[in-house]
Amino acid sequence: MRDFDIIVHGATGFVGRLTAAQLAAAHPDLTIALSGRSESRLAEVQRAHAPSAALLVADSLDPADMASLAARARVIISCVGPYSRLGGELVAACADAGTHYVDLCGEAPFIRRMIDEHQDRATETGARIVHSCGFDSVPSDMGAFALLEHAGEPLTRDTMVVEELRGGLSGGTIDSMREVSAAARRDRSVARNLHHPYSLSPTPSEEPRVEGLEKDFRIRRLDDGRWSGPFFMSMFNTRIVRRSSSLRDARFLYRECWATGRGPVGRVKAYALAGITAALFAVAQKPFFQRFIPQPGEGPSEKQRAKGHFRFTHHGTGESGREYSCTVAAQGDPGYDVTAMMLSEAAVTLLENTALPDTAGILTPSTGLGSAYLERLRAGGMTLACD
Repeated sequence: MRDFDIIVHGATGFVGRLTAAQLAAAHPDLTIALSGRSESRLAEVQRAHAPSAALLVADSLDPADMASLAARARVIISCVGPYSRLGGELVAACADAGTHYVDLCGEAPFIRRMIDEHQDRATETGARIVHSCGFDSVPSDMGAFALLEHAGEPLTRDTMVVEELRGGLSGGTIDSMREVSAAARRDRSVARNLHHPYSLSPTPSEEPRVEGLEKDFRIRRLDDGRWSGPFFMSMFNTRIVRRSSSLRDARFLYRECWATGRGPVGRVKAYALAGITAALFAVAQKPFFQRFIPQPGEGPSEKQRAKGHFRFTHHGTGESGREYSCTVAAQGDPGYDVTAMMLSEAAVTLLENTALPDTAGILTPSTGLGSAYLERLRAGGMTLACD
């Protein structure tokens, strides 16, 4: 018998606080604990957001602390990015203890390392290690899964198009971007992993090579005539969706882009978007600009987050040639309020595991949580509408 249904580790971070508040408000019947290095900061989160939660002091870099957390929870939510620096010990502990785990990781090299190091052990113990249960990459992976279920036949392709997006960047998100880019500059194998279109698939070298698939940041015309530019998250999201399709042995061509409109104006916007995307990644690495961007633990205000929203559309083709679409949308800041809901509902889905896919190991949202998670996302306010 474990002490807690869910432990939120890294509860003093920006998303950690929001997740603690979401769990306490939406699922007051669950036994919850908040963990992190600072007892005083944990107590602040407890008073403000989750009065009934227990407090556990634990250091992410201490294997004994992480083993203790894993032994006491049925599910752990990890909010401790950058994961490549702070997340490995907890994943290892959960894999050993057979404890289910979710995070909001958007760091492909870290997930690749977890697959290589812990897939066999997690499968053996029955642990479901489900990475990327936030804005990275639930709208992509669960949208593709909803489209596949709606189609009722194998897909040959799916292009996710960003139609609307408004939200802020926290210091933790920017810190993760810096960490991944710095690791790629230090280690050529990490750089190769980042740019491999199937970097997170079970065996990347065995995946089919498709010309142009490695070009995530490109300008192109959509089937409906609109221009599109790069979506800054596509370099990660596409790897998650492709891992899902590989795990199911039901591969299809998957891409992501951002619609910018028709005609010359749409084309100019597409090139401008490409420039802004490149600048965003470059600025995150420059020490001079650090004073002007949020630091870890910082993020948009409640008023700013309330203005956030997103709407993506998956456009797919079945093996029969029939066209399908699925719109994924939500109100609220995608990376924060909506992510807190997605993380919380992923953890709760794992608690009620009778309807889950019969699998364990290092998984994706759709392969680890399946249709039961779709229902919880809809109940949490997300639109997943297919036709």
